[in-house]
This record gives sequence, C-alpha cells and structure tokens, in this order.
Amino acid sequence: MQPDWDQRYRQGNTPWDKGFASPPLIEWLKFNQQRMTGRVLVPGCGTGHDVRAIANAEPTSAPLGIDISRTAITTCQQNKSYDNEQYQQADLFLLPQQYHKAFDWVWEHTCYCAIDPSERPKYVSAIASTLKPAGIFLGVFYLNPQSDATAPPDGPPHGTSIQEVETLFLADNGFVLESSKTPNAWYPGRKGREHIMQFRRL
Repeated sequence: MQPDWDQRYRQGNTPWDKGFASPPLIEWLKFNQQRMTGRVLVPGCGTGHDVRAIANAEPTSAPLGIDISRTAITTCQQNKSYDNEQYQQADLFLLPQQYHKAFDWVWEHTCYCAIDPSERPKYVSAIASTLKPAGIFLGVFYLNPQSDATAPPDGPPHGTSIQEVETLFLADNGFVLESSKTPNAWYPGRKGREHIMQFRRL
C-alpha cells in the first residue's frame, strides 16, 4: 500500500525534502551547460527544488514538475521563482494525452525509489510514453537506502541496484544506456549510495 503522500506534505512529514536541489543534478547541470533544453518532465517533484534548479541553469528549458500531492504542487506554485518553471498535479501512471511524446528530457530523483518495486515496469512504460524519439531520461538512483545500520533514516523507502535499472530500461529495446557513474556530489549521508544514469529513447 502506497503512503498518503498528500497527508505527509500537509503534516510537514517530509524528511526527504532537504530544502535544496539534488546535488548530483546541480553537478550535472554545471558540467553540461546548454544541454537540458526544451521540455523537461520532473515526476514526483515534491516542493520543486529540482525544477527550479533546471529552470535557473537552463533559461531556454521548460521544466514541468508533476506530483500526486496537491499540497506539494501548491507549495511549488507559491515558491515559483522563474518564468520557465511550471507545475501540475498529476499521477505519473494516469497522465493526460498531451504528455504523450511531449518531452525532450525526463529528470528522475526519488520518484522511482518511492513507488512500490512491483510498479517499476509500469514506471518505465510511463516514462517511455512521455519522451519524444531520441529524448533523454536522466536519473539519480538511491541504492539500498536502508541496507544497513548506517543508512540515513530520511531516504526513500525502496532501494534499487544498477543492474535492476539497466534491466528494466533495456528490456524491450526502447532505450539505450549512454552513461552510468557515481556522482561526485550528494546529500549528507548519501555518499556511495547514489548512482546517476542516462538513457536515450529510441
């Protein structure tokens, strides 16, 4: 059973919200200027830190953050800082038709590791449906966030592995893997627990 995400936001029970964008994303944007252009989808955007980071770094981009929580989206809209950032309450698994093949990029951060692992194939299908041909899926994946006593208690509920992500995205030949590496920046407590991967839609 999935958590009531909106209730978590209403109660302020959101330890995954660090108050600033994902360090691996900030690092990537710094070293890949003028690459993440066009329309960018950010599923499970929470309170919008990553969307604002993209909007700020790439003024020609049009990042759209979606989240199932109305409260999170309201917070995003209240904190909007850039003309090119947009938000919409939406369920990734029930996206409207206008999202079909509409995006040049998808940025993933914690959405994949927040959903039940049984829904991950459905997640991949949803992502694939939103990308234009040759569109890029870029994500930072949290590896085994609760695997031992040193795991910080504020991470997403479900871990993953590099092999699992590769298997799911390459299963039907819908994607090709372009890069896979450990980031050089991370939230406190996540050193060595995250991996950034980039796939291109065929």
